[in-house]
This record gives sequence, C-alpha cells and structure tokens, in this order.
Amino acid sequence: MGISDFISLDDSLWPLLIAKFVGQPSLQQQEEYFSRLLDYLGREEQFVGILDTRQVRMMTAEHRQRLTEFMEKHDALIRARCVGCAAVITSPVMQLVASLVLYFRPMPFPYYSTSTLPEAVRWTARCLEDAGHQPDASRIRQHYGLHVEKRAG
Repeated sequence: MGISDFISLDDSLWPLLIAKFVGQPSLQQQEEYFSRLLDYLGREEQFVGILDTRQVRMMTAEHRQRLTEFMEKHDALIRARCVGCAAVITSPVMQLVASLVLYFRPMPFPYYSTSTLPEAVRWTARCLEDAGHQPDASRIRQHYGLHVEKRAG
C-alpha cells in the first residue's frame, strides 16, 4: 500500500453516494470504508451508489472475502436502503473478476457495470426515478450536464 492508495466517499449529491477506489487500499482502509458505509445505511433513506474503480489495482482475495462477509452480514439493511449501484470499471481484468464474483454472489440490489462515469450517473438517476425520487434524479443529472433520455414503452 502506498500513500496514494485510498477509498473516498462523496455524498455531496445525496442520495447519490460515490465511492472512489485508488491504488490498492489497505484492509484497514477497507474496514473504515465499511464503517462509513454503515453510517449511510443507518440514515434510513434510500440511495444509489457509484463505485468508481478506474484507478484501482486488483483486489486481493482477502479484500474480496471481507467484502463478501460485509454484504452477507448486512444483506437486509443493504436491500432496504440501496436502490441501485453502478460500477465504473475500465480494466478488462477487473471486469472479469467482478463478473465472476457476481455470478457466485449476486448483489442484493440492481447492479450495472459501465466504463464511463456519465453512463453510471444516467443509470443511477433512472434507479432513483424508479424508486420515486424524481427531484433528486433531476438535480444529479443537471449537476453532470446530462439530459433525460426518453424510455421506450
């Protein structure tokens, strides 16, 4: 782990929570991330998440195991609060690992993977709309300069 390895959480556009992963955060940093995530889950408000992994190195087996344990332990709370999560993944290897992990342990909420942040924002805004949070979805799209797409049907 280097000094530039970290996980940050940005809630400035709540109910959009953006987690940015850089380098290879330590197990302690991952535990701090879980602790902060529990604080957000404790707000008793629905939200959407974006996992920005564009600058992360491969997760270790121990990181993946701890993530699985966290998801299993807090499954009911996560299902109740998180109405969707998009992952921004640019590494083909990371995409393959994520696909394999999700095959064996599907997320307890709608999940989308993309290679761009704008597409992740569009998708999570739709999740907010579908959950009845239209004003928040509009505010988030406006912040990113995105327009509402017309849906088929």
